[in-house]
Formats: sequence, structure tokens, C-alpha cells
Amino acid sequence: MSTLLFNTHLAGASSEGIGWLLVEGERIADAGAGAPAAAAVAAAEEAVDLEGAWLVPGFVDVHCHGGGGASVYSGVFDDVVTATRTHLATGTTSMLASVAAMELERMLAATAAIADAIEAGAVPNVVGIHLEGPFLSPARRGAQTATALRDPDQGLLDRLLEAGRGHVRTMTIAPELPGAAELIEANSGRVRFSLGHTDASAEVFRAGVDAGARLATHLFNAMPPLLHRAPGAVGAALADERVIVELVSDGRHVDDTVLRVAVAAVGPERLMLITDSSPAAGLGDGEYRFADRHIAVEGGVARIFGTDTLAGSAVTLGEVVPRLIGDIGLTPGVVAAITAETPARAIGLTDRGRLAPGVLADAVVLDAGFRPARVMSRGRWAAGPVAAGAATAAEPTD
Repeated sequence: MSTLLFNTHLAGASSEGIGWLLVEGERIADAGAGAPAAAAVAAAEEAVDLEGAWLVPGFVDVHCHGGGGASVYSGVFDDVVTATRTHLATGTTSMLASVAAMELERMLAATAAIADAIEAGAVPNVVGIHLEGPFLSPARRGAQTATALRDPDQGLLDRLLEAGRGHVRTMTIAPELPGAAELIEANSGRVRFSLGHTDASAEVFRAGVDAGARLATHLFNAMPPLLHRAPGAVGAALADERVIVELVSDGRHVDDTVLRVAVAAVGPERLMLITDSSPAAGLGDGEYRFADRHIAVEGGVARIFGTDTLAGSAVTLGEVVPRLIGDIGLTPGVVAAITAETPARAIGLTDRGRLAPGVLADAVVLDAGFRPARVMSRGRWAAGPVAAGAATAAEPTD
């Protein structure tokens, strides 16, 4: 099946404007500005006039724990499916399933269950696993289970990677822990290390980067604040051009002004928005128990029950895009970069995150309020209502 999408605003990191895409099978076969080329019209079996709506690359969420009432790290196959479908429905066409720090046997079981779901083809938008621990700082553990935290250990890492069967792409680690730099240096060819849940000074953080880490987990959260005489992990991450930083995008973990500062400091090429979503994403306010967490969501904010500790977010990336554009004032092109192109590149995916020939046809149609209206995953409409303006014939152009 070949589909021509035309009369649409194409959003990308380097360009924005009215244009068209020709999708053949799972990939984008051709693209251009203005009206569609005659060859594209001739090749299309279906032509869809998007009537000027914005088309952005499918979202890539590299840090997500659950959604739809299910946790990706419960160790239950069906929970992985439910959680990831919740995010696909609002535009997350690629994601990492994040395993929180738990007792070792539970982490191993959770990692194996995600690998099972990937290999069964049951979670088409899951591109790998993120291990958030267990090598984290007890002083900056946030909502992570205190008794599950461990000092870096090669044998333990080997067991986790073996459970993931080649699907573990990233791991969060605190660089100040004994043996952390050595573990990073010895294994950076096997897994991408992200520095986070850390009490490290700027110097120790930089040592972790020198050892091979290239990512920073939810910058500003679970680490010391940036001070003018003590820049800490935040300052070191912002200043180091080797590092791509995560920011939780729910408007609660990081103030919107701070988000603007981060965009200005590192640019969209080094910033990726994440949800850090709990299983409460998509459920609304209430009290919930899942996996090893008991949380309460009030006013859209998820916290460990009975405390003020944030327990991830309760949003999907598609839900935050309208606020990023309408309230924060980011352009659709910048939003496309920080929700798709940069995170895809950060985890080594070169075949998605952009609207360009040769890449996977993952795309999201935004309505007039910049909310996801239709989701295309690998060339097929995955979710959402039929876009305004049913399929019509396109007028060719030279």
C-alpha cells in the first residue's frame, strides 16, 4: 500500500512548511515542499489531504515506566502490552520500557518479560529496555526502592543484560558510586549509560562522561540543584557538549521557565523530552497500586502515596505537545526535534525521528490545538479518528 499525505505542514529540526510525503510500505519513499510531484501522485494508491494540519515525526520516549493502569516492569507480559499501547495511541511510535530499581530477582523477571513481549511482536513501538538502576545514589533515590539499590557490580550487570537478551539499550547509573567509572568504561560498548539519581559534583559527573556515559537522566530531578559556585551534575551536563539530557515534560518535575532555559542552553540537538510516566498515565486522578508502587494522582501529579515525593508523571508525550507549543512557545520544529529526532539519535536509532525519505513512516497528525489526531506507525494508521479531509485526489506539480 502506498499513501500520499499532502497539503500538510511538515515539522522537522531544520525546516518547517507546507509539503507532502509518499509512504510505501513501512517507510517514507519520497518527500518535498509545496504541492506533490507528479511522480508521487502517480505512485500513490491513496491520497490524503491533511488540509494544512501539522505533521510531526512519531514521538520517541526513552524513559517510560507504564500507562493505562499497567507497569512495564511488573514482570507480566500483558502489562507490557497494555502500557505501551496506551502511549502508542497518542503518538509514541517508539519507546524504551523503563525498569525501576527493585530487588534483583524482580528486576530480572521484569527485564525478561519485556524482552519476551518484544520478541513476540506484541509491542511494536518498544525498541528496547532502560534500566533505571540498581546502581543509584541512596541520597538521591527519589521514588526508587531504597533496599534495591546496589553499588556497581559487573556480575550483576551481566545478569541484567543477559535477562534482556540484547534489548537493553540504556542504563541509569550514579557516577560517584565506587566502581561506577570502571563499570561504564568496561561496558559502554554494550549499553548506553545515562548519569542520574546522583549526588555527584561537577568533577565526578565529568569523570563519568570521560568514562563513556553520554546521557543524563531527568536533568534537575534526583540530583543537587545548580548553584553558582557548585554547578554539580546539572551544570556539568548542560556545559558538556558530549551529553544529551532528558527533561520530564509534564510541567511539574521541571518549571516551564527552566525548560526554556535548558532549550536555550543546549539547543534541541542535545535535549530530549521524556514522560517518566507511571502506570497512572491515561487514568486521571485517583489512588493506584502497581508493581512495587503505591501512588496517588491529584491534579494530574503522581506522588508516592502519603508523601510529597514525585512518582514519575501521569502523561504521554502526545498530551504535552499542545502545552509545549501553545503555552511555552516552542515551534513545531523544535518540538519535533526534542520529542523525536534527538531521542532517536541518543539511543542509536537512525531509521526514525524524522520526516525524510528512507526512514520509517512514523508520524503524528496534529489538530488545530496541536493535539494528536491520527497516528501512523510503520506506514499504517495506528490510532485516532480519521483526519479532517478524507482522502482526495492530489493535483500534481512539476
